[in-house]
Formats: sequence, structure tokens, C-alpha cells
Amino acid sequence: MSADYSNVPLVIPALNPDNRIHTFIRSLREFGFDTIIVVGDGSDELHKDGVFRELNEQGEVVLLRNYKGKGVALKDGLSYVNEHFPDCIGVVTADYDGRQSAASVRDVAAKLLEGEKFVLGTRDIAGSNISKKMRRGYKLVEWTFRILYSKKIKDIQTGLRGISKELLPRFIEIKGNRYEYEPRMIVEAVREDIPICEVEVGAINPIDAGDETIEVSDNYHPFSDSIKIALSLFLYFIKYAVTSISATAIDFALFFILSSYVFNNMELGICVFLSTVLARAVSSTISFMVNRKLVFKADGKIAVRNVLLYYALVTVIMLSSAELVTLFVRLFGGGKTLTKLFVDLILFFVSYQIQNRIIFKKDKK
Repeated sequence: MSADYSNVPLVIPALNPDNRIHTFIRSLREFGFDTIIVVGDGSDELHKDGVFRELNEQGEVVLLRNYKGKGVALKDGLSYVNEHFPDCIGVVTADYDGRQSAASVRDVAAKLLEGEKFVLGTRDIAGSNISKKMRRGYKLVEWTFRILYSKKIKDIQTGLRGISKELLPRFIEIKGNRYEYEPRMIVEAVREDIPICEVEVGAINPIDAGDETIEVSDNYHPFSDSIKIALSLFLYFIKYAVTSISATAIDFALFFILSSYVFNNMELGICVFLSTVLARAVSSTISFMVNRKLVFKADGKIAVRNVLLYYALVTVIMLSSAELVTLFVRLFGGGKTLTKLFVDLILFFVSYQIQNRIIFKKDKK
């Protein structure tokens, strides 16, 4: 007996769609999808009077109009589902041109019916007949995500997703107006420890594409959009860097004053150690409060566990900094402050990864 998909609405963002959308919708109907929401993603007047008018006259879909950017279109579609279908199991999003087939949509929806919370229809990028620009763009985003978040996702940019009803309010609040919105959705899931179910859906194969190489999608610009997506994945890291630079400025100013004037007459090791400890005690407190709220978005009361882990990390980083600065100055000479700059730059990246993956990972709203 086939599954009942009547309680799984579909959201299809469509910028200047052609007749392929009719083919796709007919195939979806054959699989039993009753509720299909097409979002007119900023389409021009020609398409508004053409394909959209036809969809509206046929009355087989819910048509939302006048949106700009895929991220905006998706969020408005998800908002519509969240408001008008409170009893649905979840929602599936898919591209209008059939880059993911109706059968693939069915496979993703089936996972929602099985109880999965967040499902990705992962495409076979390596086996797809796509241009080198597109392939490089996908790889850039994939590796950026893997380095920053230590998780391998086969297809970060897939438009085929299944989202459970309970996740809709959270995902609707994610920032992003264009293609960067979809990767940020995955970032949110990873940071919130939301299980991600990946479903293999085969190679990219648009409707009526034939054997020709797919140079670009209708709206996706391989280089510029890939760069934007990669930069959006760096969002947390950039915030952390800005915060850390401010705290580091305080740390270096105090270190310079203490090591140059207060403890300058002491033995080198003791001078560096005391200056490092006192300077880091002040800067780390500032860094903890700002990183917790603005960078890693931890809400609620401050957990004792987090405080202990954070200051344990600070202690290890601080001692490592002091010992390495002392070692390098003795081995290579040079000024203490300049050497500290080099050492702390390395420890900066180490500290970010530990805070991101361990300390603030569980302290969520």
C-alpha cells in the first residue's frame, strides 16, 4: 500500500519558470501530493502573465507572488505552511525545473512520515553533467562547511529538503535572502544537534535537459553565489574574530604594560607568566560574555559547566601561550610582544574550534 502524502505540503520557489513546472506538478500529483505552494520569486511581468497566470487559472496550486531572492521565497512559503497547515507532518521544498524528480520528492517526504526531523535530498554531484564552474562552486561550499563545522554533508546546496513541522518556526527565523539561506539552515541544524537524514537522489538531471552540459542553473551564478554562500558559512567565525580582536587588544595592552613596567625586573619566565595571567584574566571575562551571547547564541542562565569548561580552556591556552612565547624568545630572540602575536594567532583558531564544538554547543535555547 502506498504512503499517504496528503499531509506533507510542498513549497516550490520559482523565478521566471517555464513549462517544466507544469510537468513537475503533474508528476507530483501522480504521487499523491495534494498541497503544492508555488512562490513567485521576483519573476518578471512576462512570466507573471504567462506561466503564473496559467497556474492561477488551473487552481491546482497555492500561488504566492512578488518575492525577491530564493531565501525570501522559501521563508515565505514555510511561513504560509506554518500558519495554514498546523496539523501537517512537515513540508518538502524542491526546485521547480525538476532538478530533483517527483520520485525524489516522494523519497524525502517518506522520511518525514517515518519520523525524521530534517531530510536532505543529496544529489550525485560527481556523476552529474554539470559545468566545471558549478562543480568547483559546490566543492568550495562543501569544504568550507566541513572545515568550519567538522561534519561532512554530501550536498550542502540541495534545494530538496524535508522539514518537520516542529522545526518550521526555528528555520523561518534564519537570516538569508538568496542561496545562502539553505546552507545556513544546515548550519543551524548542526549547531543545534538536529539529526540530519541524507537521502540519495541521483545526478542533477533537469527536465528536458537532454545530453548537453548544464552550464548554470537558471538563477544560480556559480562563482559569485558560491563565494556568498562560503562567506555566510564563515558568519560565526567572523563574529568570533571581531570579538576576539577586541579582547586581544585589551590583552596585549595589559601584557605590554605589565611586562614592560610592572614585572620587567623579574626573571624572563616569571615576567611573561605573571603578565600573561593577569592580562588574560581581564580579557577572557569580556570574551566569554560577548562570545556566549553574540557569537554562539547561547541563551538562558549561564551554565556552571560552560563556565568551568571555558576557563579550563582559557587556562590551557594561557599557559600554552606563556610557555611558547618564552620558548621562542629563548630560541630565536626577538621581542616578547611580537612573539606573543604569532603564538596567539595559532591558539586563536584552536580556541574557536573548541568553543564552537564543545563549550557552547549544548547551551542553546
